[in-house]
Amino acid sequence: MNMRKILNTVLILLLALSGCKQDKEYINLTEDAAPGPVSNVRVENMPGAAKIFYSLPSDESLRYVRAEYEIRPGEFKEAKSSNFTNYLVVDGFPNTDEHEVRLYSVSNGEKSSSAVTVKIKPLTPPLQEVFSTLQFKETFGGISVTYQNQGEASMAVTLFTPNASGEMTEVDTYYSKVKEGKFFARGFEAEKRKFGVVVRDRWGNVSDTAYTELTPVFEELIPKPFQTYNLPTDTYEPHAGAGNTVDKIWDDVSGPAGVSVLHTKPGTGMPQHFTFDMKVKAKLSRYKFYHRGPPNTYAFKLGAPKKWEIWGSNSPDPQGSWSGWVKLMDCESVKPSGNPVGINTDEDNLYASTTGEDFIFPEDAPAVRYIRFKTLETYDYLDYIYIGELTFWGKRE
Repeated sequence: MNMRKILNTVLILLLALSGCKQDKEYINLTEDAAPGPVSNVRVENMPGAAKIFYSLPSDESLRYVRAEYEIRPGEFKEAKSSNFTNYLVVDGFPNTDEHEVRLYSVSNGEKSSSAVTVKIKPLTPPLQEVFSTLQFKETFGGISVTYQNQGEASMAVTLFTPNASGEMTEVDTYYSKVKEGKFFARGFEAEKRKFGVVVRDRWGNVSDTAYTELTPVFEELIPKPFQTYNLPTDTYEPHAGAGNTVDKIWDDVSGPAGVSVLHTKPGTGMPQHFTFDMKVKAKLSRYKFYHRGPPNTYAFKLGAPKKWEIWGSNSPDPQGSWSGWVKLMDCESVKPSGNPVGINTDEDNLYASTTGEDFIFPEDAPAVRYIRFKTLETYDYLDYIYIGELTFWGKRE
């Protein structure tokens, strides 16, 4: 037998096997019958959910198992699991009440078995955890809100406060699934004000409203532009041309990618520092750090500062020594998602160069005029840095 005949024979055999397989998998819906119900049901309650185990019926017509349940009055949900799995998960429950779940075995032709009803009692759902751990605190120009979300569930936390007519109006909504949530709302006068917070999960469940009355701490924006104040021991020479100079951190532009930012030369060493003059003496309350971007191809990676120190002075040594300087605070950049370097979520990108990272100065920090930014470490341990923008608040003296 020559090679051509051998190949033809192999091809015929493959086609025959393929045809047999298709015949075996063919479903005759006219002979379809509802399978028997599941049995040996067991429940494992979870936060806001339950995992339901069962034994599958032996019917050849079985295709999948369907669960039907109600997470709140009038809001029905379904969950499905194939005939290769002996469990399914029902979720979206906003409380720890007892709920009924109906399980159906379903055939290839969508015929359902009789229902098997099982009762579940979810553990504390994420919605309740977030709501019960809400904490409010007055801060400079507004309020801070913190909460716990150990299951890292997707949550929306909405802040309300009265408008000019006294009606409670939405100020902002913070979307996150981090374990320890924290956000700020600012721009309010230093006078007593009512705030309300509502929590919503991805199934549309909504909490009650938590209220508080707080008096924001007075602060004002430290006006820009600042003044370059290069000292002999500073690192300030720009990378790739004259555009990436220190003064770019107070031009109110942090993106898009491609615009000039503070970018020091590679190979300039670490740690490194630069200095500038705010042109006013002020007791600083906080500042925002904006990463390079968007799109945030540079945020939380490469030369983006990870750890640094903020120093202040009113009489810097013109030779560039640390005489006359006092450390105001230690800082560390934190990516909201906690993902590894190089993997950013939409929340990370928004936070990096649009929202900005907030840093609060210690209450006992002295009033200063000159600022020294000392980088200790970048995200990828490189020997250069880039920064999009710095903005300061406080009280001028």
